[in-house]
Amino acid sequence: MQKLRILARAELALARIKAQRTGFQVALFVVAVLFLFSSLILLNLAGYNALVPRFGAAVAALLVAAANMLLAAIAVTIALKARPGSADEELAQQIRDMASEEIKKDVDEIRDEIQRVSDEIAGVRAGISSLRSVPEGVRSVINLASSVHKGIDDLS
Repeated sequence: MQKLRILARAELALARIKAQRTGFQVALFVVAVLFLFSSLILLNLAGYNALVPRFGAAVAALLVAAANMLLAAIAVTIALKARPGSADEELAQQIRDMASEEIKKDVDEIRDEIQRVSDEIAGVRAGISSLRSVPEGVRSVINLASSVHKGIDDLS
């Protein structure tokens, strides 16, 4: 029972760690989206207005769009590489695997014990079956003894 508790706690720890990592990644994706929107609004206006006199309207728009995409790509890259608590996750996985192996060993021992008891029951059944044939043999011996006794009486 204790091994099942350990296994359940390890699974819970793994789920918690994965949820934390996912939450962290989602938060960084939200930051990426905020950068994207803020850059689309503020940087687009400021950058576009600053670049139009020097490069013209079309080139200014392209430069502002490129800067927006670069900021979004940086945030997404950071989010994908984020792995908080990986040492904790490895430890929880090791504990889970160890508990799982112990439970498997226990199940195998129980299975072997059930097989042993089943074999013993089969042996008892075979013994009982052989006892059923004994009365027929005893009857034959009694009949033979009766015949011999009758034959002796007839001789006398």
